[in-house]
Amino acid sequence: MNNKAKSFKEEFAKFCESPDRTKFRELLKQNTGEYAFIDFKENWLEFPNLAKHILGFANSGGGVLVFGVKEENTGSLTVLGVDSFQDKTDIKTKLQKYLPSELQYDIHNFDYNADSEWGLIRNKKFQVLIVEGTPQYLPFLSLNSYAEILHKNRVYYRGKINTEEATYEELKKIINRRLDTNISTTTEDEFKEHITQLKILYSFIDKYYITAPFWESISASISASFGSKKERNPKYPEEDFEEFIIKMVKQKKEIIEGLIRLK
Repeated sequence: MNNKAKSFKEEFAKFCESPDRTKFRELLKQNTGEYAFIDFKENWLEFPNLAKHILGFANSGGGVLVFGVKEENTGSLTVLGVDSFQDKTDIKTKLQKYLPSELQYDIHNFDYNADSEWGLIRNKKFQVLIVEGTPQYLPFLSLNSYAEILHKNRVYYRGKINTEEATYEELKKIINRRLDTNISTTTEDEFKEHITQLKILYSFIDKYYITAPFWESISASISASFGSKKERNPKYPEEDFEEFIIKMVKQKKEIIEGLIRLK
């Protein structure tokens, strides 16, 4: 990957993490053409076509649709802006008939005035639709059909620069990403359960025995008032629960540091 493409991917990641006007401006300035994870459109698409692109991104780890930027035949991009902002609620309402409810996306408006430092975006508006990557819900299927654009119960994915119907091989990749997520989630849940069980087991063992002084015959409450001696329970594990957790943290840090060094 060349430095220019790497820089663009970095700006893209920053923008998706917390979209704002400044990051979007930098994204446009750094662009090096259309990638599988971002698609530039001069105007809003018809809803079935828009739904197809959203499904494609959702099945491919997420992505972004930018409205107000035209891709030329040469692959270069022309920053045009949109005439006006489309109503977000209206867009989402009309897409409901095509998209599963688990599919997550959001729409952002960016408006630049005459004082904008980058001349190409002055007095221009842009809308950006960001599709989240949620592998735990894969695959996402179209809920309805529309002409030859969209077909019910079909799976779409992002190719290099286009949205296409998934082939058998691509569908296997999508399902494997779902399985990988489930395995990861299951492992994490099991780990948490083991830690919880270990903590409970520790709680059944007294770390110390309370031994009263010479007035053993007096009630425990009086003993507590005048003071008592504590002796460590010889059957209590040498390493208590907190010490065990601290040791595990140290070991995990060493593993992570080792991975960083290898890179």
